[in-house]
Amino acid sequence: MKILCVMLAVAIVLATAFFILKYHILMNLALNARTKNLLAARGNETLSDREQEIRRQMREDGEWLASLPREDLEILSRDGLRLVGHYVHTQGEPRRLAVLFHGWRGSWTGDFGSMGRWLLESGCDLLLAEQRAQGASEGKYMGFGVLERGDVAQWMKYLEQERHNTLPVYLGGVSMGAATVLMAAGDPMPDFVKGVLADCGFTSPYDMLFEVGSRSLRMRRHPAMDYVKLLIKFRARYDIRAYSTLDSLRKTRLPVFFVHGLEDDFVPCRMTRQAYEACASSKELLLVEGAGHVRSFFYDNERYRQKVENFFGWQP
Repeated sequence: MKILCVMLAVAIVLATAFFILKYHILMNLALNARTKNLLAARGNETLSDREQEIRRQMREDGEWLASLPREDLEILSRDGLRLVGHYVHTQGEPRRLAVLFHGWRGSWTGDFGSMGRWLLESGCDLLLAEQRAQGASEGKYMGFGVLERGDVAQWMKYLEQERHNTLPVYLGGVSMGAATVLMAAGDPMPDFVKGVLADCGFTSPYDMLFEVGSRSLRMRRHPAMDYVKLLIKFRARYDIRAYSTLDSLRKTRLPVFFVHGLEDDFVPCRMTRQAYEACASSKELLLVEGAGHVRSFFYDNERYRQKVENFFGWQP
């Protein structure tokens, strides 16, 4: 009986240790962009020919975008972090300014090379922000939009007070960048901000972490997410349930253009549907057949561009 009790105690300790380790891995993977991405695809052998071609195009367009003349900018976040951005001018007289925010573990060149090329050719200046804790910007932990929404406000303050911007501004983002601009959409904005473009954004950090954790680590909502919530609150100093895109969109007055690929197996399409339903302002939804995560621009390029160009003509 004594041996059985010892074995049971050891089993409980090991199970508890495994539980804690598993959720520490999830938290570190999710919040710290400097660590290795364990969810990344392993090579191109499992990728379709079309996906390989899209990635080749994204790489080439990203290199092209990085080669253009630009202004490298720096601002301070509300919590004192140095945030980096890149201003690229269109040829000729600009018609508008697109301020773009890349996704989770993304980059300004990787996420916006192809779209950026088209926007520049259509008369847009670009301000491409490097999100906190990613790229050249300072910070230890990503905020899944909860922290980054304040960074959007700081970029708008910079445009208003330092550059005295007079161009119509559109906020845009993909994946976590989409969640970032959607969460910012409900906050006070300068009058020059005219709309938001959100491609495959998630509803909240809590929802997205549970989606990844349940799919990759088979974790349950309770008590697993309760533990993850406390862990992130202790480590990164923010609450993953403090705010959501739905909270923001219920009070926004900015027009919003939503996009999502129907075959997205990372951020579920239902999250964009929920955001669209919650949005209290003028809105449009584009769902693209066959497109995976951040692939709608490539799968239905003509309709994507036409819808966005029409959206630029809206007035809040």
